[in-house]
Amino acid sequence: MLKPVQAENLGQLAFDRLEHLILSGEVEPGDKLSEAELARQLRISRGPLREAIGRLEGLGLVTRKANQRPRVTSLSKAQLIELFVFREAVEGMAARYAALNAKPAEIKRLRSLLASHEQDPDLRQGVGYFQGSGNTDFHLQIAMASRNSRLHDYLAGPIYSILRLYRRRLSEVSGRATVALSEHQAILAAIEAKEPELAEERMRAHIAASRENVHNFMQDHH
Repeated sequence: MLKPVQAENLGQLAFDRLEHLILSGEVEPGDKLSEAELARQLRISRGPLREAIGRLEGLGLVTRKANQRPRVTSLSKAQLIELFVFREAVEGMAARYAALNAKPAEIKRLRSLLASHEQDPDLRQGVGYFQGSGNTDFHLQIAMASRNSRLHDYLAGPIYSILRLYRRRLSEVSGRATVALSEHQAILAAIEAKEPELAEERMRAHIAASRENVHNFMQDHH
């Protein structure tokens, strides 16, 4: 499942591997993380591993309680819907300001990003839409292009990580991955055309569609 880490910055590499493990769906929300097993698979000591788990906890992806193993964060259906409502408002505003402020180089980078997403085997087969993090994530790049540091900081913090934890799972709903990509392309077209109201409207509709998936496909106790 995990390849051994062989490099100097063990804590960073362990963090990268564990973050991908969680966000790609290889472990589920609520699953326990065994430090001993993870250290064995990565072939590292407990120190760098605990550093990585601590960082994941800071991002909201891992939850720890006293005298218990760390777990992948798990939200109730109601909690997740609340986050999507918040996200719809904030990301709608980010898209609006990206339409006003995005530079040509950022538009070009977003176009290239969506072109690479289009070639993703999972997306082409309709089984999911895994964007990766940071500069490979469409939503975070739009927040950066908005030129509003508060919007970006909200979206790049724990809220972003927790939503990404579930966004992959919601994209696995039949037909959603390809539709989500089309919605991304429509959002970018509005940003490129410098139409802020349309960009906001399309972003809000895109996130509202994901919220509907929470309503329709997520069990109440998960």
